[in-house]
Amino acid sequence: MSEEEWDFVDGLKSTRSSCVCMTCQHFTYVCDKHCHTLLTCGLQRRQVPHGEHLTKRCRNWMVRREAEMGWCPEVAL
Repeated sequence: MSEEEWDFVDGLKSTRSSCVCMTCQHFTYVCDKHCHTLLTCGLQRRQVPHGEHLTKRCRNWMVRREAEMGWCPEVAL
């Protein structure tokens, strides 16, 4: 099933912190066949409504690994 067919995330909660969908380890985006950006949660395999990725989060929020380890930790070995 492609991301275009995914349902939208339920149960997002508003937050004023930096712990929002866009800063989550599971957040990603893809382009559909019409070059529209689709915001997605890889963990829930659902789309995130546009705009809500900036102000809301779910209970599965996780800090991005890049923030902890740097952008390319595998190269540092």
